[in-house]
Amino acid sequence: MKRWLVPAVAAALFLAIAALGANAPIFLALNKLGPATSDWLWANITVLGDTLVAFTLCLPLWRRRPDLLWAFLFLALLGTLWVHGLKHAIDIARPPGVMQDLHVIGPAFRTGSFPSGHTTTAFGVAGLMAMGLQFRTRYVIFLSAAILVGVSRSVVGVHWPLDILAGAFGGWLAAVAALWLAQKTIDFGNRPWVQWALGIFLAACAAFLVFGPNKSGYAQAELFQRAVGICCLAATALRLRRASG
Repeated sequence: MKRWLVPAVAAALFLAIAALGANAPIFLALNKLGPATSDWLWANITVLGDTLVAFTLCLPLWRRRPDLLWAFLFLALLGTLWVHGLKHAIDIARPPGVMQDLHVIGPAFRTGSFPSGHTTTAFGVAGLMAMGLQFRTRYVIFLSAAILVGVSRSVVGVHWPLDILAGAFGGWLAAVAALWLAQKTIDFGNRPWVQWALGIFLAACAAFLVFGPNKSGYAQAELFQRAVGICCLAATALRLRRASG
């Protein structure tokens, strides 16, 4: 039941907001949270949905949960298809492209609004972790973090609420499908060379996060992003050391 609750709620809210014509009013209400609170706070929240950051957060699964690391591959593919498939098929302008007097934090993107890629990524990774780890406390933590990332996309001024809900719907369902596909193909996914390839790829993402240029566009979150990379690399190195010892 839990696996279908998030997409069901997202779909219901999507239909309600669309029917009531409340997309723009809700966006404006959320966008006011930025100047009322802290640009720094929301910039750091929103980068959790950045692809590089989200991939790096999956690195600690290496050598700990090979089944979830294998599911990550399917999640990345399905999430990419959902986001880029709809962005090319449904060309909707972002808020900065049609509205003025917005509070924008970071890049003021104007096109490719639907769905929110950051939200899709956040809900995909949250779903993978929440359903894969199966601890109630962690379920709440991961889901809450994903919701904050989704809300942040309107706060920073670059996505409509409908974009966010579509991202939540697609991201969570991508996690459901990824876990199912991984279970069906786990014999192949558990092969050492497959696990090492995925682990090295994620380690490279973490290393780029630490040593590479800030590609997220949110200068206020640069230190946080590098800290995420360092922590994930350190945790994985410690795990590898214990395993080899």
